[in-house]
Amino acid sequence: MNAEIGEVETPRDDTTVVVGAGARFEGLLSFWGRARIEGCLRGDVAADGVLEVGPDALLHARVEVDVLVVEGLVEGDVVVRERLEIRPGGRVTAAVATPRLVLAEGGSLEGRLVMTRRANAPDAATASAASAA
Repeated sequence: MNAEIGEVETPRDDTTVVVGAGARFEGLLSFWGRARIEGCLRGDVAADGVLEVGPDALLHARVEVDVLVVEGLVEGDVVVRERLEIRPGGRVTAAVATPRLVLAEGGSLEGRLVMTRRANAPDAATASAASAA
């Protein structure tokens, strides 16, 4: 174990963090991997991974994640680095920035949407220079 005193190393796997149905969480939720919200979360979410918001969940937060899958209600400011997926019954009322949006029939998005460039996507100048060479 190479951790400093007071720190715990955990293996990087597909660990799931859950805020269960009926549970309320206020504050900062930070994780890597996969997390699912079934209850109510107010505050901030910062993650390297996938956040799923269940059908009866309420997420009122500033969110920054790789992938966000919404079946419940999300309110706040949302930055998604890879893909935002709003499933049937899912509602997002937020200022959203994402490079990819999947909006299923029966899902809704209300607010401001900014389609961003993927973090690993080459910009037009780089692509033009590469093809010219």
